[in-house]
Formats: sequence, structure tokens, C-alpha cells
Amino acid sequence: MSTSPQESAGGRRRLPPEERRRQLVAIGLQELATRPIHALSIDRVAEIAGISRGLLFRYFPTKQDFYVAVVGAASRRMLRAANPDPGEDDPLRAVLQAFVSFIDRHGDNYQAFFHSGFGSDPQIRAIHDSMRDTMVERIIVATSGEDGALTRIRLRAWWAFVESLAIDRFRDRILSVDEVVDYAAALLPAVLDGPVTNPESGS
Repeated sequence: MSTSPQESAGGRRRLPPEERRRQLVAIGLQELATRPIHALSIDRVAEIAGISRGLLFRYFPTKQDFYVAVVGAASRRMLRAANPDPGEDDPLRAVLQAFVSFIDRHGDNYQAFFHSGFGSDPQIRAIHDSMRDTMVERIIVATSGEDGALTRIRLRAWWAFVESLAIDRFRDRILSVDEVVDYAAALLPAVLDGPVTNPESGS
């Protein structure tokens, strides 16, 4: 019986390059459910995929390239989770609840991604910045607020506070997820309605 061109000599299916890349990243995400990213083994990922370590590096030239792809996929997963349904009664709370709950489940890896040595990588920083900007966009939509440079500056600062609060809550467990959400939401009006400084006046 002839072997299908989609099958390797060992009986394993040969995937197109993009499909193989997606498979390897998906395996990386699955592995992160049980181990921190610094313990993510390239050899184990290759073994689960049924390929050699050398073949994995054809798709991701370095270990860091693979980590960046996995972090990017994890960021997209978080953004999907923190995207409220159009019919949500309180879209602001829905966004915050989803984000803080995500940190509650994945806090160790989130810190490793963005607040450790990995976070110093320019590509990782770009992922973090893009994720923050997306969340700022969603907050503007959720609050039906006015858009503008000052609003975005304030919201980026407020979002950094929300992120820090969620991470601290994950470590210390003093507050519940709902308490973090309530506190962050309660502070937002003061952030948006604070005094306006005119850059041209020097005041």
C-alpha cells in the first residue's frame, strides 16, 4: 500500500508549515497550563508534536522566537476572553472581570511574560503594549467616553494600576476578584474627570 504524501515514513502526518507552526504554539500553550514558561521544554514540545528538535527550529529559529510566539498566542487568548458580548448590561465590569479572572488563573505565567526577564525582550514589550492599547480601546467603548490623547494617557495609567492590582491580588489573595473589579471600576470616573492641565500654560 502506498504512503500518502501527507504522511511521513514513520506514519506521522506531515503538516503544511503554517499549520505546523500553529500546532507547536498550541502545544506550548497547553504545556503552560502545568508549568511556568521558563520551564517550557523545547524537547518536550517537539516530542508531543512527533517531530525532531531540529525540525522545530526550522519553524522557530531560536528558543526565544518560540517563546515570543507562545506569548503572543496567550495574549490573543486573553483578549478574546476579555471581549464583552454586545448585549452586556455592564460592559466595563465585564472587561475587568474577564481580565482579573484571567490573571487569577494564569498569574504566574502572566508575570513571567511581561514582568520578568522575558518582558525585557522588545518583541514581548510590543505584545504587552499592543494588549494594553486594545484594552484601553475597549474601556473607551465600554464607558462611551470621549476619545482623545489625554483620555488615552489617563486610561493607560489606570490600566497599569488595574494590572498591578490584579497581579498583587493573585499573589496575596487578600481581595476577591469581585473586590478588585469593584475597586478598579469605582476609581475610573475620578481618573477620567480629573483636572485638565494645559501643556501650553506650563501649569
